[in-house]
Amino acid sequence: MCRFPINDPKMMAPINRLMRGGLQVLDINTRFRRPIVEVDRPFESWRGKEVEITERKDGKSSQVKMLIWRGMHVIWRECG
Repeated sequence: MCRFPINDPKMMAPINRLMRGGLQVLDINTRFRRPIVEVDRPFESWRGKEVEITERKDGKSSQVKMLIWRGMHVIWRECG
């Protein structure tokens, strides 16, 4: 379970929108100018607009999909 920035309403508004839309928020990183939010799957309207990037986490590289949405990087992993 990740720690949500509940004391920052400007940051929580888009996160609440993701959760109300049925997405599960897996991880949040707010240390950068543009926060990074990892979700379990994308919205259908995001299909075709995302870019594929290589993420390096814990010394391992993996391919993830990324989209800039409401001022934050939203990433998810494709299963398959």
